[in-house]
Amino acid sequence: MNFRLLICSGIVLSLFSGHKASAQIIGQIEDVKLDTNYVVAYKDELTARLYVSRKQNGYSLSSRLLSPWMKYRTNDNLLLGVGYTYSFLTLNLAVKLPFINRDDYVYGSSRYMDFNVHTIFRSYIIDFYLQWSKGYFLSNPEKVNPGWDLEAGYPIRGDLRTHLFGINVQHLFNSSRYSYKAAFLQNEFQKRSAGSPIAGAEAYYMLGMSDSATVGGNIPPSGFLDDHPFNQVDIANVGVNGGYAYTFVWNERLYLSLSTIFGISGGINQVHYTASSLTYRSGLTAGITNSTRISLGVNSNKYYVGLSYRYFGLSNLSPGYADWFTYSTGNIRINLVRRFQLKRSIVLLRPDLWILQ
Repeated sequence: MNFRLLICSGIVLSLFSGHKASAQIIGQIEDVKLDTNYVVAYKDELTARLYVSRKQNGYSLSSRLLSPWMKYRTNDNLLLGVGYTYSFLTLNLAVKLPFINRDDYVYGSSRYMDFNVHTIFRSYIIDFYLQWSKGYFLSNPEKVNPGWDLEAGYPIRGDLRTHLFGINVQHLFNSSRYSYKAAFLQNEFQKRSAGSPIAGAEAYYMLGMSDSATVGGNIPPSGFLDDHPFNQVDIANVGVNGGYAYTFVWNERLYLSLSTIFGISGGINQVHYTASSLTYRSGLTAGITNSTRISLGVNSNKYYVGLSYRYFGLSNLSPGYADWFTYSTGNIRINLVRRFQLKRSIVLLRPDLWILQ
């Protein structure tokens, strides 16, 4: 864990090293002439937001890609957050809402550590993922064990944990008329309907691990991994992706933005049973990813009210078996946004004015 955190920290620090070079790179990335008939930018305004969000991670095992057999889920929590977007920087901070998240006795307790950076430039989208989750429950016990009594509750796996580290870089081909920022950062305004093809590259590392066998207890034999006991899966993938994004606009106020991107990757997959120091399979394999964003809202020059949803899924085929491991994360959020016209720049909130000079 510390090694992966060190890698991530190095990447983030490298973005801000070489001040003049970084400033030139960011300037070139943002240097696209906007078609103001389609997009209005509020780069020098402060975009402040209040939001309520709900996030859940999933870890699934299946013999068929689109038909999960075992579906583990974290106990999601309702969060209250505040944040801002100023220039190219977006920061958000959220805490659990008190007196609401009181269902640990049903779904168990889940712990998270999320360090996600979603940087949206004019023509590029850069996503960093560093996620650590511990504490899952089996959300479909009746499918895994047909004799399961739902009144007995959900099987809880407090020892099950997942780690994800990755980077995704994508290029927008019609960034002069289509704005990703308008839909998901709210520091721009999409005046007319427009869309853009998207293409990019990605790299991910995922670990799924439990103290005891991931498939164990009273679960009947299913043939998954030939019913070998295992408790750790390591996945490392590199690939390319592509998709499309489009925003529908009505009367320059109401909008619906849809974006979906699919990726194909190759990499290494390892399946272990650490209790016996066994590695059942280790070899090259294929993977599929999907990143989907949806946003619906009402926009004006100063205010924005809307609903957004972000999903990411990574599925990987185990070498030597026709079985799939899938990690997913989803976040739904209600945003209340106000834009402020500033008389002068707030240097503390504009790292491009003090770090990248």
